[in-house]
Amino acid sequence: IALGASALALTLAACGKAGPPPVTYVLGTPATGAQRVEPLTGRPVVEVKPVLVPDYLDVSDILVRQAENTVASSPTGRWGERLSVGMTRALAAGLVRGLPGFIVTTTAPAERPARQILAEVEAFEPHTDGSVVLVARWRVLDGAGRETLAGERASSAQPIAGAGDAAVVAAMTRAVEGFAERVAAGVRRTTPGSRASR
Repeated sequence: IALGASALALTLAACGKAGPPPVTYVLGTPATGAQRVEPLTGRPVVEVKPVLVPDYLDVSDILVRQAENTVASSPTGRWGERLSVGMTRALAAGLVRGLPGFIVTTTAPAERPARQILAEVEAFEPHTDGSVVLVARWRVLDGAGRETLAGERASSAQPIAGAGDAAVVAAMTRAVEGFAERVAAGVRRTTPGSRASR
């Protein structure tokens, strides 16, 4: 009888917390459905290495900075992948748009790439003041990964235009795309024969 009562109490507690499941989000702008065919030969290859993210951020929770040393998970939304994976994918997608004369890949190419991209996130969080803060470093390396050709530490803040997780994800996407534009400009500056600007 005691075991049955305990099981019932657990069931009722679980039912009391039941609600709609959290919405799953992905970082970045989705690809368009327009038909397009591009050759994969004769163009320089840019390899995007996995983006490094602090351990506490590299989860599937959408974390909001509450106070100086406190973050809290959104109860209504989550990422569809770890933040480092989403950041790498979104950065690569931004570079595809910013480097139309290049092939951008997140996997090791069969031949040595023309450039390698290293990125490391220091902070990437929505804040309760209504902004998303991204602080990250990036470097453009030669194809062998031995020489740094360009790089910087960049900080940016994007306003969160609205309430809820969707507005937070949109602001985080804008932050990543702005970061990708800076990296793309560095690739263009350091690659002979590429256009210096879009």
